[in-house]
Amino acid sequence: MSVSVGVLGAARIVQSALLEPAAGLDGVEVTAIAAREPERAVTFASEHGIPRALRSYDEIVDDPAVDAVYVPTPAALHGHWTRRAIEAGKHVLCEKPFTANADEAEAIAELAESSGLVVMEAFHSRYHPMWTRMSELVDSGVLGQLHTARAEFTVPHADSTDIRWQPDLGGGALMDLGCYPVRLLRHLFGEPEVTGAQIRDIDGVDASTTARLAFAGGVSGEVVAIMEGADGHAAELRVSGSAGTLHVRMPYHPYLYGELTLTTESGVVVEQGDPRTTYSFQLEAFRDAVTDGGPNLTDAREATATMRVIDGIYRAGGLRPRTPLAP
Repeated sequence: MSVSVGVLGAARIVQSALLEPAAGLDGVEVTAIAAREPERAVTFASEHGIPRALRSYDEIVDDPAVDAVYVPTPAALHGHWTRRAIEAGKHVLCEKPFTANADEAEAIAELAESSGLVVMEAFHSRYHPMWTRMSELVDSGVLGQLHTARAEFTVPHADSTDIRWQPDLGGGALMDLGCYPVRLLRHLFGEPEVTGAQIRDIDGVDASTTARLAFAGGVSGEVVAIMEGADGHAAELRVSGSAGTLHVRMPYHPYLYGELTLTTESGVVVEQGDPRTTYSFQLEAFRDAVTDGGPNLTDAREATATMRVIDGIYRAGGLRPRTPLAP
């Protein structure tokens, strides 16, 4: 069985997150695309070898030849189109963050569970082997009593017209970048309590966010997400314990120079990230979940838990959670 995927939008991420991994994977075909501007969909389809360019997102969702829908729209629209696809009987691969806020995510999680369909947040990092390896080391006791964990993602976006700077579309450093370190710390330590946050607010958008999290067992966590400034990319995790430290470079895209360094009294161990892309691992998992009932590690319930933390950080920093947008 081959899964026929329709795409809602001609966003830049479509090529790296879907088209490139699909080209090297049996059992997945990208068969249709639509865009807000129909002529853009025609051009994108022609450039990337997609057989059909349809006139609207609704046509993609309602097309009987489409088995699954990929949702790369702005974050504030994720919930609407995910719901719409589920109601039309389609499996869904929805970009992160899953929805505008936790309440919307909870409602969609309930709908997804009652549908029997595969609804997967496209949190690609979770499917890379390095995430399993990080968990193994944290859980092994090699670091001793765990004390602190700090996860950062900084990517400057100077273009003020970018959707990341538009609060109505779900913009902000926390939504675009901070969801990665939030999800990583949840993966390693479980569900946290948000104990504080500092947000630099520019016209209702968090240009930078630093949040403090408390985890079971006394682990103190910190999430840093920054999208202001002209330069200075950073993507890393650092975990400290009584017997050592774990430092991971590029934990969110470990195929891009990802490196894990474990330092203990026994010495220093360095491991490189698997060069296969996170998106390839993710699309393979999505295919297997649809065709064979394989595990969905980033299902709607997992996504809802992440959105709860994001909402809590916004409130702690003096902003309200984002609001869903209907097209």
